[in-house]
Amino acid sequence: LCTAAGAVHAQRVVRDAVTGELRAPNAAEAAQLEALNAATRSRVPRGLLTGTPNPKPIRLADGSDFLENTDADLNYSVVVVGKDGQLVRQCVGGAEMAERIVKGRVTAFAKNPLER
Repeated sequence: LCTAAGAVHAQRVVRDAVTGELRAPNAAEAAQLEALNAATRSRVPRGLLTGTPNPKPIRLADGSDFLENTDADLNYSVVVVGKDGQLVRQCVGGAEMAERIVKGRVTAFAKNPLER
């Protein structure tokens, strides 16, 4: 969240699977987020279930293919406090864009879709 003074504060949150509400992560979720953050820094997409770098498609016995989602497939909900004090929420693809919005390098709801 950004304060009016320009200082930047960020808080990690998770969406509760039952209620759908955003909340602070518990210890296990925080550890998973930190591990995911470390994996993201290495710039190699890692599977969300197995942590395997660049997971390959797996052919299942029934002939269907399974491809594990990676951290590159994640969307982030970013909430910024506007100058008028209202919360502005935006969903973006990728950790880099989320960080840019949190740090004020890109305004929320940019006019150019490539900046979103």
